[in-house]
Amino acid sequence: MSRRYAVGVLGAGILMPALVRRVSAMAEPVDLNWKDLRPLPARGFSTGSVVNHSRLPERDYSDPRAYMVEKKYNGKLVRLPGYLVPLEFDRMGGTEFLLVPFVGACIHVPPPPPNQLVYLTTTDPYQMNAMFEPVYAIGVLNTVLAETDLADASYVMQGHRFEKVTFN
Repeated sequence: MSRRYAVGVLGAGILMPALVRRVSAMAEPVDLNWKDLRPLPARGFSTGSVVNHSRLPERDYSDPRAYMVEKKYNGKLVRLPGYLVPLEFDRMGGTEFLLVPFVGACIHVPPPPPNQLVYLTTTDPYQMNAMFEPVYAIGVLNTVLAETDLADASYVMQGHRFEKVTFN
């Protein structure tokens, strides 16, 4: 865990345990899509470029729209579809992930902008059945910048549970 992330969590999350307990009692999470995490001024922003698979993924996020966040979901229990990229895991499962909007993000292609990534932690380890398994992550969302070795995320989520995504 980086110093910048730790400071953000300590500064913004001193009341987090009480907030998580209060939000956990809510019956239904707010259903979100990835576009919901981008405020209107950031929705037309794209960092699309040709992917070069011969070197490590990288992107230049000098445009401030890459970091614009939607604050109206702070402290809310949400449900967001995506793919888990494990950051900390062992044979029991993982407790630290990046939730990403598409298959291969942060591993095979350059990462999406920070406002399209969620740093997700769970209390109980989650055992993935396979890489790039689609899930609905349900947890409390907050706008805190988290730096990881793979990418920066403008959102953090304290995960409560995962639901499998099924296709009809």
